Order: sequence, then structure tokens, then C-alpha cells
Amino acid sequence: MKSRFSLFLVFFALAVVRAAATGEREAAELPGLPQLSSEAVVSLLTYTPGEELYQAFGHSCIRIRDDELGLDRLYNFGTFDFDTPNFYLKFARGDLLYELAVGQTSAEINAVAAGGQGVTEVVLNFTEQEKQELFRNLEINLLPENRAYRYDFIFDNCSTRVRDAFERISGQQLSAPSKAPRTFRQMLDPYLERIPWTQFGIYLLLGRRVDRVATGREACFLPADLESAVENGVVRGANLRLDRISIFAPKGLPRPIPWLRPQWVFWITGVLWFSVWYFRKRPSSARLSGVYLALIGFAGTFVLVFSLSTRHWVARENLNLIWLFPGHVIAGLWLIANPKSSSRVLRWYLTIAWLGSLLFAILTPWLPQKFHIAIYPLIALIFWRCALTWATRPANLPI
Repeated sequence: MKSRFSLFLVFFALAVVRAAATGEREAAELPGLPQLSSEAVVSLLTYTPGEELYQAFGHSCIRIRDDELGLDRLYNFGTFDFDTPNFYLKFARGDLLYELAVGQTSAEINAVAAGGQGVTEVVLNFTEQEKQELFRNLEINLLPENRAYRYDFIFDNCSTRVRDAFERISGQQLSAPSKAPRTFRQMLDPYLERIPWTQFGIYLLLGRRVDRVATGREACFLPADLESAVENGVVRGANLRLDRISIFAPKGLPRPIPWLRPQWVFWITGVLWFSVWYFRKRPSSARLSGVYLALIGFAGTFVLVFSLSTRHWVARENLNLIWLFPGHVIAGLWLIANPKSSSRVLRWYLTIAWLGSLLFAILTPWLPQKFHIAIYPLIALIFWRCALTWATRPANLPI
């Protein structure tokens, strides 16, 4: 019994020493950290989407305001350095580091509003102790050795970092309410509708993993959903939200011209190409088929390399590579270099290509990945050009 009691005392003493050492280290890391007054206010600031691509989904920040101390700080987890060497390559590979930054609230939100974005503020129901703890946590996170993090588009971004900071204080998980289950892709779609060509490119690069249903907590990767989660959140059995203030109303964003959306551009181009071929009553050009197949193959090669080389998990298991088959590059260049080729291998490849494209188009509704509607005219062109070129090859060919 004595030995057990002695062991307990040893562990208790170690815990006390460790806690004291941690407190001393944090105090040393944050010399002169002020004590917030009883009038301090902690809130979530949310920006609506803007015109620029990096503003497409909005933004989230944490505001700590204390008029007695003359303090009004805005903590922003979404900053990065454009002067980083190999910036775009690192961004594509998922190696770009984002940072926590802090600034004066008024200057920041005035600049955001001047660009047309709306700004709302949700005041949080934290106690004085909780406000001070959040303030200290953010200031520790702001230290040079702590401020950088590896960005993840869905699981670790400017909104999820804010969510995590609030959860550590409240001890409760935040979850965005939803009327119906939504996949990550379905959550992104409303933000991408006004930038259709960007939406098309993102659809080509995202794999099937984004087509699973997001949990309410995971949905907080979008600023508007985080705001909804905070407004419906609970702390100590009470509402997390004390008040909601609309600081700036958003300006309207430009809408795309409908017939310039990719699906219409591709359909119109395809119909014109088919019409010219049909009414001219001339033999089809194998070289044109080769150029188109090569373009499709090069696009598929880019998607494949991106999928294999990036850290972004959302790009993995991409079923677009079935129709964007990289092997089309070889067949396309073959037809460009030798349009009258009498190879059996080429004829078999064209057979598989047009049959495969037809089968893929039929089966897409049952595949575990959602595809952009603009791929269907492109697949139709693959089917037509491969079938047409195949039909002009003699049936009995040497290898």
C-alpha cells in the first residue's frame, strides 16, 4: 500500500513540475501578453465569395476586440507568400505552406468590402477565461515556429483551423446543419457555377474521393457552413452565438454568358465540325482525328501526372482518366505522322477507343464519381472520330 501511495506522489509531483514548466515556457514565449478586460469580445468574421479565384469560397477569420486595451486584432489562417520559390509548382503538389497572420480589423474588412465582398460577424458566448485562453492560443500559434502549416483544400484550411480553435475552447464539436446529405463536390458546386470554365477544370482534376458524403463537422471547410455551425453551436449548455451583425453587404458578382459555358462551346464546335464533314462529302481526315486524339491524350497525361505527384488527396482515384486515356497521345501522333497507316494494331486500338468511349458515356450515371456535363460532347467526338477513322481502315491488315 505504501509503495502504491509513494508511486502516486511521484507521478503527482512530476505532473505539477511539468505543468509549471509548460506555464513558464508559454509565459516566456509570450512576454507581455495583456490580460483581456471583462469587455473583450471574441467573434467569427465571415467574408462572402469574391471575384478572384482565391476568393471564390469566401473566408473565415477570428476577431478579438477589447476597447479598454485599444486592441482589435484579426487572426487570418489563409495567408501565403506569392514570392515563394516555385510557387505554382508547390501549390499544385500540395507543398505550399499557409500561415497564420494578424492585422487590424478595420483596415482588413474595409479592403475586403471595397472589393465587393460582404462581411458578417458572429459574436461568441465565451467566458473571460475562455477568451483569454483563445487569445493566448492564437498568439502562441502566431510565433514564427508555429504559424506555418501544410494546406489541405478540405481537411486543413483557413476555416477548419478556425473551427479547431473554437472547439478547443468550447470542448464541443461544431457541426454544420444540413437538410440533406451532401458530398464535398455538391458543396463546391454552388460556388463554381459563376466560373464555369474553372468548374470544368476542377471537375477534371478531382477524383472520386470528393463524392462521398461530408459529415457536419467536415462541412465546416467552407466559411458559410462554418458560420452556420457556429450559429447553431453550444457551449456550457447555452448557445454559442450571442449576436450576428452584418457589417458590409455583398455586391453582386458577374454572371457568365450561358452559351459560353464549356458544354455549349463543345457541343457547338462538335456540331459544326460534323456538319462541315457531312456536307462537304469528302473523305475524313485521319490527321484531324490524330490531332484531336493527341489533345485528349495530352490532357489525360497531365491529369495522371497531377494525380500521382500531388499531396492533394482529392485528386486521387480519378475516373476521368478512363475517357482522358493518356494512350491516345500515341495513337494521335501515329495518325498525324502516318495518316494512311495500314497497321492492325492501330485498327484494334481505334476499335477499343470508340467502343470504350460509348460504353463509358452510357455507364457514367452508375460510376462512383460525378462528371461534368461538358465531357459528353468531347466523348462524342472521340467516338465519332475513332469510329470514322476505324471504318476507313481496310479490314485485313498486317500487324
